[in-house]
Amino acid sequence: MKKMKNIILSVVGVLALAFTISCADFLEEVPLDLKTDNQFWTSESDAQSAVNMIYYGGVPYLYGGRNTGWQPTRLMYDGLLSGLFTDDKKDGDFSSNMETLNITFQTVAGEVGELWREPYVCIGRCNVLIARLPGMVSNGIISEEKKNECLAQAYFFRAWSYYFLVKEFGCKDGEAQDGGNGGVPLVLEPVETVDPTVINRPRASVTEVYQQIESDLTEAVKYLPNKTFYDNACRMTKPAAQALLATVYLQWAGYPLQNTAMYAKAAETAEALINGGAGHRLENSDDDGTDQQSAFNKIKNSKNSKEIVYAVEYEQPLNRGNGYINACMTNQATAWREDDGTAVFKTSVLANMYHISDPIINSYAAGDVRAMEKNFFFQTYVSQKGTVFNCNQYDNWFWFDDYSMINTVGSSLNFPVFRLSEIYLIAAEALLKQSSPNAAKAKEYLEIVRKRAFTVGGVTADSYSVPATVTIGDILTERLHELPLELKIWDDIRRNRLYPQAQADKSLKWVDITSADTYNKRDGKTFKNNQHMLIWPIPQAAMERNPSLAQNPGY
Repeated sequence: MKKMKNIILSVVGVLALAFTISCADFLEEVPLDLKTDNQFWTSESDAQSAVNMIYYGGVPYLYGGRNTGWQPTRLMYDGLLSGLFTDDKKDGDFSSNMETLNITFQTVAGEVGELWREPYVCIGRCNVLIARLPGMVSNGIISEEKKNECLAQAYFFRAWSYYFLVKEFGCKDGEAQDGGNGGVPLVLEPVETVDPTVINRPRASVTEVYQQIESDLTEAVKYLPNKTFYDNACRMTKPAAQALLATVYLQWAGYPLQNTAMYAKAAETAEALINGGAGHRLENSDDDGTDQQSAFNKIKNSKNSKEIVYAVEYEQPLNRGNGYINACMTNQATAWREDDGTAVFKTSVLANMYHISDPIINSYAAGDVRAMEKNFFFQTYVSQKGTVFNCNQYDNWFWFDDYSMINTVGSSLNFPVFRLSEIYLIAAEALLKQSSPNAAKAKEYLEIVRKRAFTVGGVTADSYSVPATVTIGDILTERLHELPLELKIWDDIRRNRLYPQAQADKSLKWVDITSADTYNKRDGKTFKNNQHMLIWPIPQAAMERNPSLAQNPGY
């Protein structure tokens, strides 16, 4: 695997000042050193080093970033807020606030501040790249082809950062507390002044933000290679940009904007990826469905899976370990001992910080490989010496790594962001909800994903079935069953305003969130009177630095 250079992006002249100012006010980050015009942007390797850096900041950082080793990662917050997942450890106040729906800009200040800050860090770096690369062509430093390759990656990460910001913090225009726009500030170039009237930008409209995301991703799709993620050495690809764009269209079509014309675009973009010829394909289960040759273990363990469209890359030998190993299983495992008294695991920081709720795990049908032991979840562990230990709960096998647990190091398991199975389900949802629904095609795509989950060694379980008429509830249940540990659930709930409720037969019925009984909330709290909590409050620190910002409704 190609080693990414771990450097600090340094900028020059006015742009150096610009990046420093931009970070200080929007991002709270200052480069460690500022180099002169003749020290940076003078070679192709400088351009590549600058691109390398954007792979590890922004949203990719949030996948693993946390306050302490005992606390959930930043991207677990949404699932914990939904109540469909819980934090067993509850270290600090954050998880308790999730359970009591005590969400104010004061109670979540530290955690939510990072959700706002980190994407703008990445945006600042991307803006410098986008501004600087054309000059490198005119100066004969890089080719037009290299410029386009680098620009496409910068456009992807800037788009991803803005998409994350608008879905986490964006309210409907006119609903912010000043009655103004509900998007986030759009910063599309390095800031070249200390003038607060320039730096302190107001919220753009939600539509403007989405249009900018669409524009950036359209540019990225033009120039990124049409390869699978692993065939492209874990660099950005055209299918990855298409996957993000389809996701963007789907969210844009739902709440809060409800621009339903975007459903057709979501379906078109998802199908362009599916039929695009890059070589993506679903993994299949080749054994009994419960060992390393099941489809989901291949996805987890493989560094060449064709199902992965994009993943956050981790490599422990390069000091870039995946920290989810600390969040994957019960804390009691730290006390497990062999008969000779030796510890099974050396790690002392361990808790299931994203523990799946019983109604969700119970909703899997018999014969579904995804619910079988050691696919997504596990309840027992057999040590290297053959001792069987009981977890006494469902822990997260998809994040578990023996080597890391035994040696107290970060895991090298990559974290899937987009898989081909999700693209089928994006297409299914969009086709079902577009102005002229194509229910038959939606069912076909749903069936591809669902049938794979019930098939082992080419034999499909007798319990496999698909509803005669597919509903949005069927698709959302399939997404939850297919992507339980890939941190997607809150986006599904937000854009549809639907929440899963367990039925007598253990199936899930998706009901309006205003009437839903929310799981794992204390004192009878629900979202019936707390719909403003579907998005986070803008951090108070950001508002103090930028008086042009107005708070979200309800906070």
